[in-house]
Amino acid sequence: MSIRVVAENYVREDAVGDYLAIARELVEKTNELDRGCVSYQLARDLSDPLRFAVIEEWEDQASLDAHMKSEHFTRLIPELGKFGSGKPGGILVFERVY
Repeated sequence: MSIRVVAENYVREDAVGDYLAIARELVEKTNELDRGCVSYQLARDLSDPLRFAVIEEWEDQASLDAHMKSEHFTRLIPELGKFGSGKPGGILVFERVY
């Protein structure tokens, strides 16, 4: 059972560079270190350049759970939160059907 996650964030205009630097580290470490990670990418909305989404695919829920306990996740996610615009993001979690 594959798990897919879309985690949406809105970033302050003055903080985009700092956000991208930290997000790059999160993406690189996750793809390199996290067992069960099929894909972990950062995307930017073409119609709103301050809206970003981490688009993830995991082999199973256990892999996703381990990722959320990893050193890089627990260290970097709070740092990314500092750059928020105040506009709420969201997290969607899907199970692959077909």
